[in-house]
Parts: sequence; C-alpha cells; structure tokens
Amino acid sequence: MNPDPARIFQGTAWYYRRYRRPYPVQLPNDMVAYFHLNGSGRLLDLGCGTGELTVPLSAHVADAIGVDPSLDMLEEAKARAAQAGVANIRWIQGRAEDISFDLAPLRLTTAGVSFHWMRQEVVLTKAYELTEVGGGMAIISDISPVRGRDKTEAWKVRRRELIEKYLGSERRAGDHLHKDFISEKRPYAELIAASPFHTFVHKEYPYTTERDIDQIVGFLYSTSYANLRLLGDRADEFEREIRDELSRLVPSGKFIESGKAEVYLLQKK
Repeated sequence: MNPDPARIFQGTAWYYRRYRRPYPVQLPNDMVAYFHLNGSGRLLDLGCGTGELTVPLSAHVADAIGVDPSLDMLEEAKARAAQAGVANIRWIQGRAEDISFDLAPLRLTTAGVSFHWMRQEVVLTKAYELTEVGGGMAIISDISPVRGRDKTEAWKVRRRELIEKYLGSERRAGDHLHKDFISEKRPYAELIAASPFHTFVHKEYPYTTERDIDQIVGFLYSTSYANLRLLGDRADEFEREIRDELSRLVPSGKFIESGKAEVYLLQKK
C-alpha cells in the first residue's frame, strides 16, 4: 500500500490547532521584512496545517492560499481564519507537489515545518517557476521536542519510553512509519543549492516554552506518531500512565522545553 499523505495527521487537527507551539514572533516579522510584503501580492502556504502561518501572514498580502492534504486540518484552518476575521484566504486540499500554474504569480511560498514531508526537489522547482522576481520561498524547520535522542532530562526520557512502549520503537507517521515517507534526509542547504533558487539566507530563533501536563498530552495527540487514533483502545491507559509518570518526575507541574526554529529565505532574482 502506497503511503497516503492525507492520513499522516488524521485525527490530530483539533489538537494541532490548540496545542502546537506558536512560531517565535520575530520569525514571521523577518519574513515580512525580507520579502517586502506590503499588502500586495499572493502568499502560498504549503502543508498549511491549521493555518499557523497562513492566517497571520495573510494580513501582509492581497490574497493567500493554504494547501494541505488533510481536509480536517483545513476545516480547523478555516475556523482559525474566521475567528480572526480574515477573509482573503482560499483553502485547497491537495499535495504540495501538485500545485499548478494557475496559482501564479506568487510573492511568497511558505512551508512551515512541513517541507520534510514533501518531494522537495519537485516543490522547490515548482515554487520557483510560479514566483515573481523579487519574491521567493521560506522554509521553516524545528527540532522535535519529543523524538530527539538528545532529550536527557528524566521526564523527557520517560515520555519517549512510554511512546515506544505503546507504539513501538520505530517512529510512526499515521498508518505507516516515518521512514516510509522520508527514506533519506538531505540537508536543506544542499537541496537549495541544487534548486533554481541556488542561494538562501538562514536565520535561527532559540526559544524556551513552559507547559503544563495538559499541554504536554495535547501536543502528543497533535503529532503523527503518538495520537489518539494510533493508540486506539489503549489511549486511556497511555494517558493515565504518562500523566502519572511525568507528574511524579516534575512535581511542580511546570515542564520546560527549549528548542530552535530555523528559517531558510530563498529569493528569485
């Protein structure tokens, strides 16, 4: 069975909109400044999820388009836009690789912590072809707050152990394994250098986030690898155990996570 990108995050959208960590405030501000977003032009947000980037950036363009394989994600994105009073966004269910020339001309294409799911060479080439001169693409990446083996604090180790206890040691991606979608991981710098964009500006945004136990659990349910659908009839057992174990290890109930968001700014010259 071929992996279906529409099912990677199936069942997570409600949690995704409410429990995903916001981008560092300076990150979208830098994108607006770098690409001179002044209220004109078109934004295309690939793998838009629940509109975390699409909605705030739409204030700086004439119109915006959010594309995502998941209909559930798009429904939550529409709700986010409606709540913010935003009416200049069109939402399209589909894959980033399938974008067509009728979306041109683009001022900016974004991929917010979604580029790793895509056929990257195809997306880079298509984005370049659809972009007006002076516009470009912004690719955002972030360190996983859960899966990284560098998480050595006791509660972070225990969180990873419990995920593996209930769902196996191989990282899941919906109905498949993560490696089914991402068989090799080329550095973004290498991919960009081989693309029509050729060059980029790279910026980093370190951050620290404090969460409570509800937010820790809610975030897990927003992921492709530890959500309620995958846990199935063991979901209640998993939640009881992770709440008990993590609360025992962090009696204050304040869970501190540090990370680093990165953005690659590519301009068509």
